[in-house]
Formats: sequence, C-alpha cells, structure tokens
Amino acid sequence: MSFGVFLFILFFQPISLEMLDYNNRLLFVTGFGAITLLVAFVFLILIPLFFPKWFNIISDWEYGPPLGQSILFLVFNTTAFAFYIRYVGNVKMSLYIMFKVTLVNLLPLITLILLYRFKSLKHAIGILQEQKKEYLAKIEEYENSWGENEIDIESENKSDNLKLKYKDIVYIKSADNYIELSYMNNGVIEKKLLRSTLRNIELQLVHQRNFLRSHRTCIVNILYLDKMVRSYGVYSLKLNCCDDTIPVSRQYLLQVKMAISKLE
Repeated sequence: MSFGVFLFILFFQPISLEMLDYNNRLLFVTGFGAITLLVAFVFLILIPLFFPKWFNIISDWEYGPPLGQSILFLVFNTTAFAFYIRYVGNVKMSLYIMFKVTLVNLLPLITLILLYRFKSLKHAIGILQEQKKEYLAKIEEYENSWGENEIDIESENKSDNLKLKYKDIVYIKSADNYIELSYMNNGVIEKKLLRSTLRNIELQLVHQRNFLRSHRTCIVNILYLDKMVRSYGVYSLKLNCCDDTIPVSRQYLLQVKMAISKLE
C-alpha cells in the first residue's frame, strides 16, 4: 500500500511538485509512503492485535478491512497528508487539493479490498474443489458398490426365481407371458425364461439408473451399450459384449440418445 501510494504520487503528481528539485521531490514523496505505512500499521495491524474482541478477524476481514477501520484509516491518513503538504511542502491548501488527497487515500483501500476479495474467492474455490473431490469419490464408491448388489427375480407363480447382481444383467426382453433375461455368468452370456411381465421387472429396477427402457419389449443395462445404429429409419442398439441387437422405439428414442451421449 505504501509503495503504491509513493509510485502513484511520484508519477501522476496529483500534488504539484514543480517547486522541488529531483532529490527533494523523491524525499517529499517518500514521506507520503511513510505516512501511509504508519497509519496502516496502527489501524490495520496494531488495533486488531491489542483489541481482538473488537474484531472478528476471520469473518470481518473476509472481504477486506471492516468499515470502521477503513473509515479511520481514510480520515487519519487524509488528515496526516493535509498537514504534511501544508507544513512540510509549504503548499497552500484548498478544497480541490483536499479532494485529490482523499481520492489518493481511497486507492490503497480499494486495492486492499480487491486483494481480499480475490483471496476470499480463491479460498472459496479451493473449498468447492475439495467438496467436489469428496462428492466424486462418494459417487465412484457408490457406482463401484452398486454392481455388487443383488436382485431376486421371481416368476409369477413363485415356482422359479433367479438371483443376479445388477452389473451382470445385460438386457431383459418380454416374450408373450414370459421375460427373457440375458446375463453374464463368468464372462459368458446366458439366457433364462421366467413367467413374468416386463412391467414387474421395471418396477424392481425403477431406482437403478443404469437400466434403460429402449422399447416396450426391452430394458437394457447401459453398462453394455456400444452404440446406436439406424437402418431404413429403424433404430437399434449394439452391445459391447455380444452380437445381439436391442430395438429402440421412437417413444424412447430421446432418452436413449441422452444415455448414449453421456457414455461418449
């Protein structure tokens, strides 16, 4: 702050320095930097240090000096500048000079506030990045554990059932009063018929976001999707684990396209 005030007054000369030679000019301008340093040290460091109960350093200083300290700094620094100009520089004071002096003293405060804002935003971004890492880790953990959960699929007459891990189910097709389950078993696709409806299975999978309804006759696990193809206006899905194709109806075309785009 002090060095900034020194350079600003030296180069822009808001206060006339023509009556001083080069060496005296540097010495005179250095006095403004020294005054700023002293006043800032007293009001921005010493006072909070000796009277910590007056200031909550963490919250009050999050976006820069508290308003009270900023006003004290501005008033005392402007007054000190005015006395320095009048009695050291022998410059006749006027309202115009006082106006310029006040503006000069606003610059370090504005700069300090901007620096604190930048620091606060950087800190907030750091916190958000850490939270993002934690959330992504939890999502990854959930996705890794999701596939190990099992589902019991029973026939309507309770005479037959099949217990499978979610990750092993490839797709389910309806076949009249039966459903055909295609699933992975030790790296090999197997199929089983159960007397049930696709609607019953869909209700069991409703909370499993990895399963996608692509047709009124078919539900597919998006883990095994490769791509969607179109032939003579008819859409179908290619799988990455076998040569089977899954039909896609126009009713479900949009959500299938969205699922495919997320995989790319």
